[in-house]
Amino acid sequence: MGLFERQPIGNCWVCSQGWAVIVKEISSQKYFVYCNECEAEWDTPEEFLSRREGSRFKYGVVSEPNDKEVLGIGWDKYINKELKNRI
Repeated sequence: MGLFERQPIGNCWVCSQGWAVIVKEISSQKYFVYCNECEAEWDTPEEFLSRREGSRFKYGVVSEPNDKEVLGIGWDKYINKELKNRI
């Protein structure tokens, strides 16, 4: 498994190369969506899925949440099972 692939919600529509994944900013413990290729960021999965313009460099250092954390915030419904099964 590569870096930042554990919680994919879709292929990034900005760069068409990376995956948009759920990550957590270490300093604030805030969850958001991040492209593991172009580094675009969205505050929520809804913003990514509705193709809202993302930001870059809004957040700091991130980590990957585990399945239990994603379930706990209710974002498990956004996980793309097909992509997740590839890792």
